[in-house]
Amino acid sequence: MSPIRWVGTESRRHRLAWVDLTRAAAERFPEKPSVHAALAEALESAGLQAEARSVLAKACDRFPGHEALHSLLARTVFRAGELEGALAVARAWSDRDWATLLSFTILSRQGRVAEAATFEDAVASLDPAHVDLLDARAMRARGKPGDLLEMANATLSIAPGASHALYYKAVALAQMGRGDEAAAIMGIDRFLQSTVLPVPAGFADTDAFHRALTAEIKANPDLHTDPVGHASRGGLRTRVFPAVDDVAGPALVEGIRGAVSIYADGLSGDHPFVAARPLNATFTPWALMFRGDGYQCLHHHPGRWLTGVYYVGLPDTHPGDADALPGGIVLGGLPDWAGVKPPWPLRRISPKPGLLLLFPSFLPHETLPTGREGERISVAFDIAARPH
Repeated sequence: MSPIRWVGTESRRHRLAWVDLTRAAAERFPEKPSVHAALAEALESAGLQAEARSVLAKACDRFPGHEALHSLLARTVFRAGELEGALAVARAWSDRDWATLLSFTILSRQGRVAEAATFEDAVASLDPAHVDLLDARAMRARGKPGDLLEMANATLSIAPGASHALYYKAVALAQMGRGDEAAAIMGIDRFLQSTVLPVPAGFADTDAFHRALTAEIKANPDLHTDPVGHASRGGLRTRVFPAVDDVAGPALVEGIRGAVSIYADGLSGDHPFVAARPLNATFTPWALMFRGDGYQCLHHHPGRWLTGVYYVGLPDTHPGDADALPGGIVLGGLPDWAGVKPPWPLRRISPKPGLLLLFPSFLPHETLPTGREGERISVAFDIAARPH
């Protein structure tokens, strides 16, 4: 099996050099919309999201009829978490396919079910395996496991390794009492892996590396409170990680990529997760910080292949913490609406600095509050096949 080829691995210096080149092009050829689009994409790739949005907003004002610029602006604003702004841009182009798909995604993730439903038929014709489409239909099929299984299988017939469809198929089978089949899909013992990353070159020891990582995460200019549509409750999350001038962050990313490559190379068998192993993959990391009552509710990562978390720092521990799992992660739970207990064993893992967990993106997971004043700091990430 060929090794995973990572897409978008250019160095910080390379990305900033590309920003300089596209900035010069935009100054020299201001009448060309394409150079403004290229500059915005270069800025976002370099972690300069605010400037990217500014460039696109000005370009859209200058070229109000240029659809590609407005589409790029809507997606850039959406990725920045400014959902209403992205929705406003999409509404101005409501007869375009990209605007339909983006509007449906935004409304679905905001919980605006009735508004999202007005786009559902159009989305079904444009992208029948759409992540949010199956979510919307699965919500109506709660309590109807036969219907849910049929929906999941229909999606898998189009996208055989789709994480959201595998998740719903396992839930439906569990509801139907077909526990062995459900457990085989979830594969929690087969695919969950824990390891400890070595200290990257340039750092004296693990503590020094984690101190540097902690400082970079706390100083990250895009650290913000719980985004709409995400699982975090009472925590902080970065939009971009590593930041432009980080040193420890890129070293961590390189170490995680190496561990993921080894994990992927060791996969075998006929499970859809194994078959969906990407040849060309993107790596999307973000940092998380929780204290006290902060936690993440039960969720999975639709539209991705592999998910993981690396623990950077934890609050001070107390006697008995190992049993209480303060800030621990629980993998394999089922939502209350399923009405059944998981037919596979839950995995409860105490976080420790330096611990790396890897698991399929369809595996549901949640975290527990630390109950402490100090921070639990981690870096989570998704691996996905490169978009076409």
